[in-house]
Amino acid sequence: MKTDSTPSAETIGLMHENAVGKFGENMKSMLHDQDASARSDAGIIVMSMFFAGLLIVAFTTNPIASGTQIGERAPEFTAEAYNGNGWNSFEFKNLLDDSWTWNSSEDTPWIAVEFLDTDCGYCKQSAPDVAQWSEMYSTEQWPGPDVIFIAVAVEFVAESSRAEVEEFRAQYNNNFLFVDDLDISVAKKWEVSATPSYFLVQPDGIVAWNSNQATNSIGWDPKEEASISLNGFDDGYVQLNEAIEQLTMLNRGE
Repeated sequence: MKTDSTPSAETIGLMHENAVGKFGENMKSMLHDQDASARSDAGIIVMSMFFAGLLIVAFTTNPIASGTQIGERAPEFTAEAYNGNGWNSFEFKNLLDDSWTWNSSEDTPWIAVEFLDTDCGYCKQSAPDVAQWSEMYSTEQWPGPDVIFIAVAVEFVAESSRAEVEEFRAQYNNNFLFVDDLDISVAKKWEVSATPSYFLVQPDGIVAWNSNQATNSIGWDPKEEASISLNGFDDGYVQLNEAIEQLTMLNRGE
C-alpha cells in the first residue's frame, strides 16, 4: 500500500500560518530595532548638543580668579571677630553684594581691610589715621558710598593674644571689627607677609587696590575692567584714604 506524500490542505494551511506568523514577528522585530536605533540617535544628538553648550559657556565665560591682586576676587574667610563687646563668628562674604555693578544706584558699602600686628611699630603709628578714616568715610558729609573698615590681627613680630588685640583696639579708638588671625591662616590666603597691609575691596568682592602690589599707584576700574593710575597726593605713594577717595568716586554720576 502506497503512502500519499502530497501535503494535505490542512498541513499546507498550517505551513502558511507559520510563515505568516514568522514574517510578522520579523517585521515587528525590525520595526522595534529601527525605533530603538532612532531613540539612540536622538539621545546622541541631545548629548552632543549638551556638551557643545558646555564648551560654548567654557570658552565665552571669563571667570574671575580668586586672589588679592587688583581685579581678582578677594578670598573669603570665616573667623572670630571682636566688636568691642565680645568675640563672635564673622563671615567676610556677608559684607558682599554680588549684584553690585559700577553704575549701581544704591550706595552699597565698600570694604577697607587692614592687616596689622599689635607689636608692629608702624601699625601703632598709623592707627590714629585709620581711626579717623573709618569715621570720615561713613559720615553724612562724605559724598561717596560708606566704607566698612575691618582689621585682621596677625602674629608676625612677637607672640600676641586676644587680650592684646582688645587693648590695641581700645587704645587707638579703632572702633571697627578686629578679626582674630593669630594663626595667620587668613594672611596666607591674602598673601600678606608684612604689616600694615591695606586692601580696598569693591562691594562685589573684587579687589580695587592693594597697598603691597608692585606698583602701589594703580587701582581697578570696574567699568572698564582694567587698571588705572592713582595719584599719591604727597610723595607719589598712595595711602589707603587716597585710594578710597579716588576709586569709590570714580564712576559716580554716570
